[in-house]
Amino acid sequence: MQHDPSRFSEWLKSKPQSGLARAIRIHKILIFTLTALMVPLLAHSVRAQQDATSSAADTTPNAPKHSNIQLTIQPSLGVTGQSITSGDSDVYGVLWIAGLDANVFCDGEPWQLGSKVYARFGEQVSASGPPVKTQDDLIVSVTPSRTIIAGPKIRLFLEVTGETQMAKGIAADSSPTKFLDPLFVYQSLFLGRRFSNQADDGSWQYDLTAGVGYALQETLAQNFVLSGNRQLVVTDQNPLSSVQNEVTLESGYSAIVDFNLQEQIGENLQVNAGWKTVAINRVQTPTLPEATTFFENARVTSLLEFGLQYKFLSIAYSGNLTYDRNVSLRRSLEQSLVFGFKLAL
Repeated sequence: MQHDPSRFSEWLKSKPQSGLARAIRIHKILIFTLTALMVPLLAHSVRAQQDATSSAADTTPNAPKHSNIQLTIQPSLGVTGQSITSGDSDVYGVLWIAGLDANVFCDGEPWQLGSKVYARFGEQVSASGPPVKTQDDLIVSVTPSRTIIAGPKIRLFLEVTGETQMAKGIAADSSPTKFLDPLFVYQSLFLGRRFSNQADDGSWQYDLTAGVGYALQETLAQNFVLSGNRQLVVTDQNPLSSVQNEVTLESGYSAIVDFNLQEQIGENLQVNAGWKTVAINRVQTPTLPEATTFFENARVTSLLEFGLQYKFLSIAYSGNLTYDRNVSLRRSLEQSLVFGFKLAL
């Protein structure tokens, strides 16, 4: 059966779509097609490599087997007590923050698969009032990739990331939020490279991923009012659903940088560092009527982590920067410096 490319072009032109809707439709078709191809091929590639490893000859009876799958799970907890004396009254309080960093990486050629979970939740608890949320972040990402140019090792990546909060709270501009409301999901299809190296004795290792491409972003909001709609009056006669869709679709060019470093200093001291920045230059939409420049249209997220760990004791810094005019006209920055306990599972 022969396919006529002109028919596809005529079909697109016949649809009453704007440039944004057409770009989103094409991008979703590409993503779904690539995902449908990647999943079975990646499973076949990993299974074939495992079969090749198990069938290789080994003259050493107890020789360790090389694993293509790396899994790390690191929960952490930090607690600080405080006492405030004012006149004849004493107020005691506790500030606590819990975290979870989980990474799964399936290394292979030409296919690779990486997945990350970043979670932070903290509260200030005192007898003088209800708990006050101090930090709340949940970021989950899955990134399959495939080598498409073997010489310079250029890879095609598909990153799918979701960002939300885990409990009720107040976002920038005093807007109430809750779990999955709002939820930000983007799919970025980009070309780039992944650099990685490690010491022969395993004392240090790093990996760096960088690339540029095109991204589709969905903003899911049920009761959360996007910043472009906050001048509107929402009543029972004029509900939010009449002025704002539950799903807002946007698309644009994207750039991604992801760097991770681990180094063992001595027998029990370890240094960890990570930095990931994602920028999506979205085209102008009705929710951003006054956004005209590159930076005003862009959604930028940047996550920076640095920590020292001695056995199970750790001191860790994390900073999560978000700029998205759908959420707020101002940038949001959540930082924490925690001394507490951290385990590596």
